[in-house]
Amino acid sequence: MRVKINKPVISDGIILLFSIIVFTTFQYGKNLSPEFLLFFIQIVLLWFILKITYRFFPKFKAFILIGLLVWGLVEAVWGLGQLYNYFPTKHALFKTTGSFFNPGPYGGFIALIFPLALHYWLFYRYKNKLTGYLFLFAGAVCLMVFPATLSRTAWIAAIVGCAVVLLSDKRIIVKLRLFWKRHRKQCIIGAALLSLFLVVAVYGIYHLKKDSADGRLFMWKITALAIRESPVKGSGLGGFPAAYAKAQMEYFKNGNGSETEKLMAGSPEYAFNEYLQIFLEQGLFGFILFLLLSFLIIKSGIQNKQIGAVGSFVTLSVFAFASYPYQLWQFPVVWVLLGTACTVGTDSKNSRIYQHGWKKIVVFILLLGALCSVSVITAYRQKIFYQEKKEWKKLRPFYAMKAYENVANDYEQLYPILNYEPKFVFEYGIILNAIGQREDADSIFNRGLEKSCDPMFYNVKGRNYQEMGEYSKAEECYINSIWLLPERIYPYYLLTKLYADSLNYQPGKMRQAALAVLEKEPKVHSLAIREMRDEVKKILKEKEVMNEQ
Repeated sequence: MRVKINKPVISDGIILLFSIIVFTTFQYGKNLSPEFLLFFIQIVLLWFILKITYRFFPKFKAFILIGLLVWGLVEAVWGLGQLYNYFPTKHALFKTTGSFFNPGPYGGFIALIFPLALHYWLFYRYKNKLTGYLFLFAGAVCLMVFPATLSRTAWIAAIVGCAVVLLSDKRIIVKLRLFWKRHRKQCIIGAALLSLFLVVAVYGIYHLKKDSADGRLFMWKITALAIRESPVKGSGLGGFPAAYAKAQMEYFKNGNGSETEKLMAGSPEYAFNEYLQIFLEQGLFGFILFLLLSFLIIKSGIQNKQIGAVGSFVTLSVFAFASYPYQLWQFPVVWVLLGTACTVGTDSKNSRIYQHGWKKIVVFILLLGALCSVSVITAYRQKIFYQEKKEWKKLRPFYAMKAYENVANDYEQLYPILNYEPKFVFEYGIILNAIGQREDADSIFNRGLEKSCDPMFYNVKGRNYQEMGEYSKAEECYINSIWLLPERIYPYYLLTKLYADSLNYQPGKMRQAALAVLEKEPKVHSLAIREMRDEVKKILKEKEVMNEQ
């Protein structure tokens, strides 16, 4: 006897298994990403709340997808307003960002709207032309703002997602087959020209921002090396920055980096490839489960004839290959909206509420109530983080004015909640150093190194050691900073001052570090670079005079 497995239940089971992996790999002692863990719980709860809701009200799914289209249209109008200076931008350097901080994620969000709009236009253009034109209008508005985002990944993702929609339309497939039978030669020539065009387009897209593309490839390379450290268990949620920093330091320390790689190396918050980041943080089994779940969502969506949702989900999945969408709250929410729409069937007869027995209805209502209650409790906990961040925002002007004594106690009270925020941790460490609590500052900087791959934590930690008279530890910190980002001039400047210190005077090492400050070519010439070089020249001159005496 063949047992039929319910595919929606399989996807629910994989979601639960993936959640178990996230919870078991999370480093509760370090508590690296508590806010994102709460958000992840909310996302899982949203998945099951929607699945239960669709079971009783299948038409609600259509409202969700239309709502997503409206959301995208609002973002597109917002971006157009920014483009023509009607609305303020979210970033000082970029004009068109919508509600996002920069145009990269904004372009990705606009991209995933195209397959939905295309699907509904194809669906309604013969049934109801007016409705079809509304969806065409929505797509056209998105297309007007899309080029301003300059996101190559978003363009590629949108093309792939729309191709899925087009190739799933039976009328288009029939027309293509007829055209192939009648014009085979023209089809072969057209395919060859299209292939050539794609090769040229890929080459052009790569060279549009070549340095950016090379930098992203280098990030993936280092992330892959970091994965090798703990491929099965992973580093846990929020463990990416420290694992990445360790891998990059080891890479350069072992003499593997080319001059180009040293120049393009950075200290990213994310891997710019969600699949690699999931592999790094959740390990091999988490990575496999996520891929399996994505495949099942796409397959179920095609079987359930949710072609628009499938196209948008594919767009989001492609965009995740070279960006960081799942680190922003909008994209995981969209992922759940699309994923649940794809994995729930369209059999309205079996989904009507009166078709279920009253016992099942009671059970589902109780379950829905329990899920909503847990969601409310989680949201209340998230509110605490939001309130503490508001308090921190009030304190930052005093920090900028260096009124450290006035805010030290306030930062101390916020630290137990906000110790996962690298910027907050950095500011608190600087405050403790400035008011003379250097041992406490050292422990704070150690916390920063657990949560960030920014070499400035090594620099300030080294300065703190130098002020404590622990020169060998200070030297180690500065050298670690150099291994992390070899072409940065600032740690060489700090080393020069360390070796020039009268209690730690090392003339040979001082000259070597000073030479690096004076001769290394900075990525960006600035007033700070000029000031450092002037001070190093002054130090060398003073030491020469002292030696002559």
